[in-house]
Amino acid sequence: MSILNFDESVMLIGDEIKKSENAYFSLRKKRQRIEMKRDGSIFYLEKGSVSVYRVENDLVTVSFTAPAILGLAQMRNDVMSHYLRCDTDCEMWVMNAANANEMLSKKNLWIHAFDILTNHLQRYFQRENLRSHKTIREIVTEHVKHIWSLDPEIRDKTSVYTFILSRNHISRSAIHKVLQELVNEGKLTLNRGKLSSFNCQ
Repeated sequence: MSILNFDESVMLIGDEIKKSENAYFSLRKKRQRIEMKRDGSIFYLEKGSVSVYRVENDLVTVSFTAPAILGLAQMRNDVMSHYLRCDTDCEMWVMNAANANEMLSKKNLWIHAFDILTNHLQRYFQRENLRSHKTIREIVTEHVKHIWSLDPEIRDKTSVYTFILSRNHISRSAIHKVLQELVNEGKLTLNRGKLSSFNCQ
């Protein structure tokens, strides 16, 4: 699936949610927690960014920046395995599962929902790959590579420490030790905890 198709799918479903009389607009503050199922099932994130946390251990699974459709993976599942937390102030449209199911069927949008889910699944696989390495150095290095691959606007606002800590059970001191080694080896530079250069292959 191309990025163009994914973006089109997000906008098509997002527009339908906004037009629906069964959806409502919601303003959420930075760091606010959103319980999927209780607070709604499908969310069209129109402005802002959120992270998806695993209920079991409070680790970040994936993060999304608007525009984004959230909640599809749990819409037809009764288990509350994840919750959302706003990384910024957010503007979103919210719809419950029954109405979302009816809308997707009536408007023939399930193929677009599938494309969005496929993209989210790929992000999950990438996240698992970041954590699958044996040593702390390998885990930290893979996370730094991922941060470096982000859009510069997002990367410039991303704390390397917070990013890694929120996704792994690794101590801050262990992360600091590896980052300092990489800095000393000339493989990266940090500016106030943000990644400003990276050349580790």
